[in-house]
Amino acid sequence: MKKEEVLRRAQLEGNGEYEDQVQLQILRRSVLVILGLCAAFWLVRASRAWMAGASQANVWDYPAIATGYAAFVHLWMYRRLKMRVNLVGGLCCLLGFVIFVVQFWLHL
Repeated sequence: MKKEEVLRRAQLEGNGEYEDQVQLQILRRSVLVILGLCAAFWLVRASRAWMAGASQANVWDYPAIATGYAAFVHLWMYRRLKMRVNLVGGLCCLLGFVIFVVQFWLHL
């Protein structure tokens, strides 16, 4: 196959590699944004509860949301890309999610 024919076919099919890289970067950054927002709301809620003297404050919902989202993203990326780092990250986040959900239910 000639070079011109390969380039023409690539243009017709659309080179999705760049788009895939952009989507992956956006996905990674969205995880960081969700984690940051949950951490900020958790800090406000936890500090207000602790200043009020609540020893058993229910502050586990935001960490559960953040780790659940991160677990889903990492495990989904592992399923698609088969990268071990995504599997390890996803399993760690899943463990955190389970711990935070249990804490949430215990302190309702």
